[in-house]
Amino acid sequence: MQTSERWTSPYLPIYATLALAAGIWVGQEWLTLAWWQCAGPRLSPHILWLLAPLPLLVYGLWRLRHRHALIPLLCLSFALLGIWRYLSHPFFPCPAANALVLYHADSPYEHPLTLEGVVTGYPETRATYTQYRVRIEALWQESERVPVQGVALVRSQGEQSFRYGDRLRIRGTPTTPPSFVDFDYRRFLARKGIDTLVQRGDLTLLASSQGSPFWSALYTLRATASQVLDQLLPQPYAALANGMILGIESGIPRSLYDEFNLTGSSHVIVISGSNIAIVSGILLGLFSRLFGKRKNLATGVTISGIVLYTLLVGADAAVLRAALMGIFYVLAVHLERQSAAIISLFVAALLMLVLNPLTLWDVGFQLSFMATLGLILFNAPLKRRWDARLGRRLPRVINGLLAEGLLVTLAAQITTMPMVVIYFGRLSLISFLVNFLILPVQPPIMIAGGLATLVGFGLLPVARVIALIPWGSLWWTVLIVEKMAAVPWASLEVSAFGRLLATLTYGLFALGFLWWLLRQEQQADTFIPPTWRPALTRSLTAAALIALPLWGGATWWVNQPDGRLHLYLLGHDQSVDFLIATPGGNHILLTPERTETTTDLATLIAQIPAHSQTLALAILTRPATALPKLHPPPALLLGPDTPALLPGTTIRLDTDVTLQLVHRPRDDTDSFLFQLCYHDFSTLLPFENTQEAQQSLLAQALPPPTLLVAPYPHVGAWPNPDLLAQLRPQITLLPTGITYPPHVQSALAASTHLLSIPTDAMVEVVTDGTEMRLFSYPYAENTLLR
Repeated sequence: MQTSERWTSPYLPIYATLALAAGIWVGQEWLTLAWWQCAGPRLSPHILWLLAPLPLLVYGLWRLRHRHALIPLLCLSFALLGIWRYLSHPFFPCPAANALVLYHADSPYEHPLTLEGVVTGYPETRATYTQYRVRIEALWQESERVPVQGVALVRSQGEQSFRYGDRLRIRGTPTTPPSFVDFDYRRFLARKGIDTLVQRGDLTLLASSQGSPFWSALYTLRATASQVLDQLLPQPYAALANGMILGIESGIPRSLYDEFNLTGSSHVIVISGSNIAIVSGILLGLFSRLFGKRKNLATGVTISGIVLYTLLVGADAAVLRAALMGIFYVLAVHLERQSAAIISLFVAALLMLVLNPLTLWDVGFQLSFMATLGLILFNAPLKRRWDARLGRRLPRVINGLLAEGLLVTLAAQITTMPMVVIYFGRLSLISFLVNFLILPVQPPIMIAGGLATLVGFGLLPVARVIALIPWGSLWWTVLIVEKMAAVPWASLEVSAFGRLLATLTYGLFALGFLWWLLRQEQQADTFIPPTWRPALTRSLTAAALIALPLWGGATWWVNQPDGRLHLYLLGHDQSVDFLIATPGGNHILLTPERTETTTDLATLIAQIPAHSQTLALAILTRPATALPKLHPPPALLLGPDTPALLPGTTIRLDTDVTLQLVHRPRDDTDSFLFQLCYHDFSTLLPFENTQEAQQSLLAQALPPPTLLVAPYPHVGAWPNPDLLAQLRPQITLLPTGITYPPHVQSALAASTHLLSIPTDAMVEVVTDGTEMRLFSYPYAENTLLR
């Protein structure tokens, strides 16, 4: 009787990770079945523990090294584990009897509740609000305190700030986080354990120091380090350094963030694998010298340092993946074994998916994983070809710089660019060049910037001298990004066909990766005979040569104007900006005076398609000193200080599209009023004039507009009843939550058809001059390329 062939494989973690991910995906699909709902029959996910003996069987087979049975049973076991992990930790678990989600309102404008909870995360300060992660413990129904359980993201626009561990009383409306067309904000928060959103919370401090002393000390250290960076560097370099060193990205101006996104370089302003690699290398070298022959102590302290830094900067999925790989590297050095990068990558992913199966849908984790995989698979082959054809002819220093910049960038983008296209519908044409120019100066930011921060705790003058190094690197980075972002057609919107091709690209990559695995296992000939390979290679090359021009053509086509007039209402609670996109592709912005409390204009414009961001004309509708920073800047700027802009002036925006000035502001409380006309469509923009100004318009006998946008909250204006009776617009868009005097409300109801629109969303009006369509898009949270 023959004994079975004994066999093992170093790539078992790869099979296990892929099977686990597949099982998690199957579990998510399983949970969406109609019969598997909270209100219907339920099966406990723990029933899968009945299959627990399977891993023991796999272990026995591994001991016997059954070559053809080990991998299938291993994959089956980890697939079942993946199904169980998701069913036990889904996106939206069935709520308990005292769950906060049972008290969600349908709208953030409904009657608010009084909640009580403790801040359990690091506060994030944005342009117009601060948001806190709060563990809600109770709510009040009249005078009764009702215990509840849930975690809420609470946004407050008040001036008072709070810290980790503060117990707060919150007056606000708990709602379910929204799900957008291209971004599921509810799932994004669910991955972080947040199930509730309170958009306008009125916060009162009840007590302090209600949290863990460890986290309190860590967040205090983070806040202090952030303050030191703010003292060492001017803005916006300090904000960028906070993001690159401490993981605090909330202070980065949105306009600058959008430029990094536009140029495909936003990965450098978040904590990534390169940051963890630098920390791991520095700590390992430092403690190895400090502890000498006590290697165990040096290794333990190094790993502890990596863990502390990971927790300090937020420990999101991408950072955690890099930290685990850093720890594996330190252990490999300690054990004097070669660290297999690809095995470390998949083991890190395996551990993360077991701990939190929702990580599978984290875009930042996916991009970080694929970028690292691209470096592992393609960097060495590219380097060999570079050296064989060009590298040997160049001086060593120049060759090192070029190879490091070009090849690392290319290897990472091979595996990440299709994912960027799939998720964000963007194709940056200059990302390769931008990354080549800025990547060499990133290590000094981390190394010298971190050193300056540590020295700044006690010796601020010395720290300022050290900070000159990261300042220079940051200056160069911002300079390159701003210049490249201003290049026309630097980034293109990709059509649905382009996204499909990007998806097919990943299908081909998956087949190629499987082929690579089989070659490593010396099993490639079993699946694809050698005689088939030339024909298969030619077929794939021909398919790529056909698909790429189709992709480029579709991308060019989708960026062309559609021959219709688009009017975007960019609401932001305080007021509204109007962006006009003409049928021929010209773009005109009407914007009021902006104060420190209004949302960054670039933040709002970033919500529209990229081909609408190049402005031919910008008009300041109220007195203002300057237009907010925009890239690229508008070709022409008009405002109250333009003497030639008089009532009756007509600006031809496009063929058959005109913008006529109806009223010029008389003082700082008044506003321009324009009439926008396109065939049978007309509207008055912005309708924010004083009552005296509106009364004077009665004498002009303006033609009835097709559309009228009522003044937004905090503008301090409302429609004049007499003017409404004369205009009788067909449709009036009424911002939600607005309160006008009773006689104005009656006049609106009597003279027009009212449609309610949100104040904190983008409303799009599309017309061909005869028919009109309206769309509303809530603003998405910024998670790009985290």
